[in-house]
Amino acid sequence: MVATKRQQQIRTKVLDIIYTKGPISRIDISHKTGITPATVSEITGQLISEKLIHEIGEEVTSQTKSGRKKILLMISDAHSYYIGIELSEKFFSFVLSDNKGHLIKEKVIAFQSSSEKETWNTNRLMKELNHFIELCREYDPKAIGLALPGHFHKKSYTILTNNSFWEQFNLKELVDNSPLPIYFENNVQSMALAERIFAECHRDQNFAVLHVGRGMFCSCIYNGELYGKNNVLVGEIGHTISHPDGELCECGKRGCLQTYASEAWIIKKSQILYQNSDNTYLRQLADTPFDITIETILRAYALGDEGVITILHNAIKYLSIAINNISMMIDTKTMIIHGQLFDEPQLVALLKEHSDRHVTILATERKLEIDIKPYSTINGALAACGLCVQKTLLTA
Repeated sequence: MVATKRQQQIRTKVLDIIYTKGPISRIDISHKTGITPATVSEITGQLISEKLIHEIGEEVTSQTKSGRKKILLMISDAHSYYIGIELSEKFFSFVLSDNKGHLIKEKVIAFQSSSEKETWNTNRLMKELNHFIELCREYDPKAIGLALPGHFHKKSYTILTNNSFWEQFNLKELVDNSPLPIYFENNVQSMALAERIFAECHRDQNFAVLHVGRGMFCSCIYNGELYGKNNVLVGEIGHTISHPDGELCECGKRGCLQTYASEAWIIKKSQILYQNSDNTYLRQLADTPFDITIETILRAYALGDEGVITILHNAIKYLSIAINNISMMIDTKTMIIHGQLFDEPQLVALLKEHSDRHVTILATERKLEIDIKPYSTINGALAACGLCVQKTLLTA
């Protein structure tokens, strides 16, 4: 019998609670959702028969209570598999994960030069995708997710970004030629969705994900949903003003945060340092200013390059101001920071130090927790698997 829309919504609600708050008992699911205990029992019975959830035993408490013990439910591993892809300026990554975000296979294609990157287009991406699907055939993947370096434009099937490189990618061709359902989402939005359902410490409260890469973006989960998901301007933290008399951003405004803290601008300033300073370690680490990467800059920082230290410490200072401003405007408990810059422990410590200097308005104000997500070239692709789970299992 085909489930009605209402029945599917109830099932999705139950499954979402188990994903984000499990292990959890049937009666607690009922209390949190308002769904009757009988309906919860019926739905969880179906989910158990489908091997999507399982019982893990009785709840252990310090209190002695009479009556039946609560039996806890948890999402099962390896129920289904999904392919995730991240498109970025530095690499394309492909992964296969199960429905709990456990990594099964991965492939990262790193661009060694800008000329190598320019050889990529929709046709080449499709060939690599088909090859990866073939490698994963034994797992029978159910869907494909793409984490994009910008917003997905549903009408034109293009990536909304000011980077002209992505103009040569027509995502409609992927949809038309893919053997599996395919979903698209901004890479940081995908990370937020994946953190909510895949993180070991469940993110069942409000939190934000701030990604610092070539550009910058902040995505928030508010009351279990992506905040402002239908407004493409929400989350564009890189274009908030940090210094009204600062440098001219490509958006036409002066002093945007990204002119201080984005990878693109940090590299640009490091190239200027390379060309104008005889004392910078960058000259020993790169043959030309155009060979400078974030890795190069972090090595120079570790060596004590004064010019690089100034660039990065300014970036951290303005980034911490933005983070504190976000905490006053959005009801969030945790700020998850992601970016290659934070491979450097001293920069992490400096960010937390600057944030702790924030003067509280009220004595009872809750301190924002800053959580650094270890950087990896597969994080975005794994997040795209989370997007698949959200679309296939948790959307009515």
